[in-house]
Amino acid sequence: MRKALALLLASSMALSLTACGGSAASSAAPAGSTPAASAADEDDFHIDLKFSNVFQPTEWNYKASEKFAEMVNERSEGHITVTYYGQNELDCYGDSVTQAVHGSNWIGLEQPDLFADYVGDCAVLVGPMLYSTDDEYNYLMDSEPVQDIKARLAEENIHILDTHYSFGFRSLVTNRDITKPADLNGVKLRATSSALYTKTLEAMGAIATPMSFTECLSAISAGVVEGFEGSTSTLAGAGAPYELVKKVALTNHLIATRWLFMGEDVYQSIPEKYRTILDEAAVECGKWEQTSCAEDEANQKAMLAENGVTWNEVDLDAFTEACAPVYDWIVEEYEGVNPDLHQELVTLIKDYRASKA
Repeated sequence: MRKALALLLASSMALSLTACGGSAASSAAPAGSTPAASAADEDDFHIDLKFSNVFQPTEWNYKASEKFAEMVNERSEGHITVTYYGQNELDCYGDSVTQAVHGSNWIGLEQPDLFADYVGDCAVLVGPMLYSTDDEYNYLMDSEPVQDIKARLAEENIHILDTHYSFGFRSLVTNRDITKPADLNGVKLRATSSALYTKTLEAMGAIATPMSFTECLSAISAGVVEGFEGSTSTLAGAGAPYELVKKVALTNHLIATRWLFMGEDVYQSIPEKYRTILDEAAVECGKWEQTSCAEDEANQKAMLAENGVTWNEVDLDAFTEACAPVYDWIVEEYEGVNPDLHQELVTLIKDYRASKA
């Protein structure tokens, strides 16, 4: 139902495509194939790609997005022009995914559960209480189940360029001492537009109130909500949220990650020489963001501590148990979800932890 609605809404979109002097979709090879291109074709090739997401200049996703656009433009010597639009200037979230699915010359950076309307298992990959480190997440992204999911996304015309655009873990930020799910009873917290994030907060015991983050700060000041769930970089970032909320309960319930993507048909329409540039820049910038954010987190926490922010440990087993029904909801909500996938992922991560012990 959700997938059908997304396709119906998108059918009215006007698509403007300019690959190789015409439409990328009309000249594209079938998804998964590699078009033959002569040296002359490569020399004459040019494509303009719009790259959109919601992030602000202070955020690592914005910095990595700028870096990616600049890197592709320089390395392709003008054969690929990526123009980056941050701060929600163009389509974001589900609308960004729709742009790619319908063949626009488009690149997006969005949370993986937004692809669940096309391949339901994507929501399981970023479900609550699954990962505890970036290394665990990266390991799973290279696993066979995830490669299979990427292949199925390609059949839906979604090409995943990279999965490393992570910026820490999301915890609960309020002015309360929260150590267990019962402490959240009746507590209103800002939620993102993601249904998965909303369900996670509700399972943990809170009252989820979806709104944009720019609205969140005024809502906290007005007493509409008592805080939010987010990463260290969010708390330290634009608008100085740390001036309003001072206590962080270290639930680390969701990994803060985004996937870089574009349309599979548009990707396949690009000569291999330039696809390689896209691929290498995507991975390089994703890893740069992940590493840079992890290195910067200590500085951010020091700054936050100086401004009165404190952190407390929580009963992780209790929160894990509380969040278990979210995976049942995913199976019910999205078409074709493998009901055993969550346990398969848990087993893979346990094996990985054992190998590192």
